[in-house]
Amino acid sequence: MGKKNRKQRHPTAVEGLVEQALSTSGAQVTGKRPTVLFGIGDADYGYTEGKILRLAARIKARSEWNVRVVTHDKETFEEAKKLPLDVQFVSIESPGITVEERLLATDEMIRETANIDIPGSTLPLWKVLAMDDFLSSLQLFGARPTDSLEGDAVVAPLMAVDNNTKAACGLYTWMVSEARRMKIPVVGLEVSPLGNKYTLSHLPADHYAVKTEWSREFLVREGLARPEQVSVLRWEEIYCLWPGQDEYTDAYMERETKMREMLKISQDEFVVLIPHHVAFLWEARKIIDALAQVEIPLTVVIRVDPRTMRRQYPEREIVLQAYGKEIRRLRRVVIDERVGVGLLLQLADVVVAPFVGTTTERASLFRKPTIICQAMGQEGPRGEFLYWEPRPEKIPQLLHSWQEKGWLTRTRLAQIIAALADGKAKSLQGKESAITDRKCTISETANIPIMADLL
Repeated sequence: MGKKNRKQRHPTAVEGLVEQALSTSGAQVTGKRPTVLFGIGDADYGYTEGKILRLAARIKARSEWNVRVVTHDKETFEEAKKLPLDVQFVSIESPGITVEERLLATDEMIRETANIDIPGSTLPLWKVLAMDDFLSSLQLFGARPTDSLEGDAVVAPLMAVDNNTKAACGLYTWMVSEARRMKIPVVGLEVSPLGNKYTLSHLPADHYAVKTEWSREFLVREGLARPEQVSVLRWEEIYCLWPGQDEYTDAYMERETKMREMLKISQDEFVVLIPHHVAFLWEARKIIDALAQVEIPLTVVIRVDPRTMRRQYPEREIVLQAYGKEIRRLRRVVIDERVGVGLLLQLADVVVAPFVGTTTERASLFRKPTIICQAMGQEGPRGEFLYWEPRPEKIPQLLHSWQEKGWLTRTRLAQIIAALADGKAKSLQGKESAITDRKCTISETANIPIMADLL
């Protein structure tokens, strides 16, 4: 990451790449708006306390896609209409199964798995399935919907401990099997945390959108996906897949668009936030100088307090006078005193601060990598997202190493869908198209490794 890329692009170029992907999709070729089918079962709606619908609405608002929620649950159906979202109700009801049908199905399952033992033992797999899971699965016998699956991409939650109700299992199995039969790309979405022993229940997908680096490693380690098939979502989209509510995050999601317009920061820019404090002028100057040495384009936001005065100078004027030479070396700087630091923190991708305080403590709640650069301060990691580095000249190297490890790479779900749909369209035209995991700079991906094949 420390090396210069041969091609460096303006961050907003990503928006053009997404538009290009959409314009070449099969739906756009026929003149129709492309459609993503977003499966939401009763358990996933309940697990996220309804916030998963906000993720579907977010894709619709920030892309050229028509988002259609596909659900078997009447409550989810009604709430989706209120947003408003296009919604399709699919009935997952079994007419029942006779004793004869159950015996025939069990006999076939045993014949198909007769030579498979539980790994590390001599216990035949069929003995476990026949006594428990397989017979339970027959509750869905005959429940296959007669509806048609029409779309350009499918998003289906991965079934795990908290979201595997009978009807949800039937819905997702039907959607994924139909999508694969019709060669529609599928995104597997982590809602209930991955892990435990539920690897057999994870339906195959073309790409996986997960909530943590650990989940990415889990899918790769278990052989369920290749590294290039897994992307970690941005934190605000992860929030839509968590249980519980947070008023700060809710406020950010409501105000994000207006805030970006006010600051003139696009959603694909990589933002470094510096919370300023007049007691740490030396540190702030050195931090700004260090960020100017980073060879990748960054947008630096310096947060000042409009109420802070030193003699006759407001804090904004102090910043301009004290660091003018360093600021001029940066690619882009925003000095803000209008947006609250809590909202700016959520907008940022990385926080570099000269002090610890409310901003840095809250950063970990929003999963923001944070560097504390303070003269004669501590050194080394302190928790999952906080790192102390007293030597400002080490900041560029630290950011580069984090990016090389993928810790700074976060993806919007709409970008995954757009890239997959573009790959489908190209394959239909007889052209090779693959989602790759090429190492790339922060700005040209804006946290989108899966778009690398379009660059």
